[in-house]
Amino acid sequence: MPKSYFFLGFFFFYSISLLYFGKAGYSDSETIDDFFIGGRKMSLFPLISTFVATWFSAASMQGLAGSIYVYGFTFVFYSIIPWFIGGGLLIYLTPRLRESGARSIPEYFRLRYKSKNMQFFVGLLIIFNFILYIVIQIRGFGIVISEFLEIPYVFAIVIVYIFILYTSFGGLFALAKSDGFNFIVICIGVLLGTVLILAKLGNLTDFIEGANAIEGHAIEGYHYYTPKGSLLQPLAGGTMTLVSLFSAFFGWGLGLAANPQYTVRIIAAKDTATAVRMIKRSLGILAITYVGIITIGLGARVILPSIHSVESVDSVLTVLANELFTSPVSGVIMIAIMASAISTANSQLLVAASSFIYDVFSLVSVKKRSDETLLTLSRFVVFAAGSLSLALSISPPESLLIYGGYIWGVFSVTLLIPLYGGIFWPAGTTKGAIYSMIAGLSTMILFYLAGMASDGIFKVHPAMPGVVAAALVFYMTSRWEGKRAS
Repeated sequence: MPKSYFFLGFFFFYSISLLYFGKAGYSDSETIDDFFIGGRKMSLFPLISTFVATWFSAASMQGLAGSIYVYGFTFVFYSIIPWFIGGGLLIYLTPRLRESGARSIPEYFRLRYKSKNMQFFVGLLIIFNFILYIVIQIRGFGIVISEFLEIPYVFAIVIVYIFILYTSFGGLFALAKSDGFNFIVICIGVLLGTVLILAKLGNLTDFIEGANAIEGHAIEGYHYYTPKGSLLQPLAGGTMTLVSLFSAFFGWGLGLAANPQYTVRIIAAKDTATAVRMIKRSLGILAITYVGIITIGLGARVILPSIHSVESVDSVLTVLANELFTSPVSGVIMIAIMASAISTANSQLLVAASSFIYDVFSLVSVKKRSDETLLTLSRFVVFAAGSLSLALSISPPESLLIYGGYIWGVFSVTLLIPLYGGIFWPAGTTKGAIYSMIAGLSTMILFYLAGMASDGIFKVHPAMPGVVAAALVFYMTSRWEGKRAS
């Protein structure tokens, strides 16, 4: 039986299940706070499900597995370790953020810095950034569907667009239920792929010897050449520089630590203890899952040292699933990739809509609106933001993982210092916060443009100088204002 038939069956089952779980939470949202932050009463299991499913995106599933296959173990230091450090910082943020009573990061800025303008413009920044990031999820899903159903990429991304809108329209309660299902699908797919790769590899000694013997192009015609013995090395045999790895932390790690898609789950918890447990237990689950992704990426390279007919690193996992596994197994893995894309995209659409309602519309509206009106408007914003992301996905970026690092970098250079500085340093001032955001974003843009002229594969992440500039401006401006006031 052709593989496309197997996958069509899996796809049908996944679609029906997603429709069921997505619909299950629609009736739970009676107020606008129910819709966006679960009425601040969500319990531990749904929080863990939605936290893990939102975290484990197409960048984690496709981008990371493909990058490890091509570049080797070095991408663990480029992405996974920074992510977990950023996740750890969220634990320290949680008690103070919840004490503020804010419903969003921009609203926290208004409460802390007494600036409605700051809330308004940060709200717009979050909307813009998530529209760009959702492109990653739509592209990831589109690659899978177009490959396995043998349909054009444009048709494939329209399918994911419909799924994302449907699961977002029910608000956080509905999203948490569909995320619980997606979370299980992701775990099954990663576990199955890991077990079968390990079975093909044999013992650890054979794997290490095979990995150290790898040399050449992972993708036929691709620009990166793997030096012999470099696959398991942290610096990839010298092709990755230490400064590149260190600077990536400022994009991925610190960007995650200030990311609204995680802080909204902190705010949605029924109490602070539940929010902290959510983060800790989610990080434990994610650690196990990433061990599986690393095993799949490295193990597949040893088993199949080179592949062809691949357009980008992001398509590697779909090709490997086709080449290495039987039809039912490859179908499960492909469904897991789809689940990772949808569970992240719908969360980001919801955060973008909440930023519009809480931080933009509430400041410009001249009269108080009913919850029914706000819920209708929220769903329209979800539709509009999703449609923009769909349009941008027609010509997507080349690498999901690297592109995602730049998007997260914008959060790190703009939100990180005013957020953590405002919470942990009482002397921080409004001007210090605003000027730090301007300085951080301007510096990142300048270094990004300068880096475009470089021919190197691994470059200094522009978020690093951006965060440094933001921190210096925040501290110096706040200290200067403090001295002037005294």
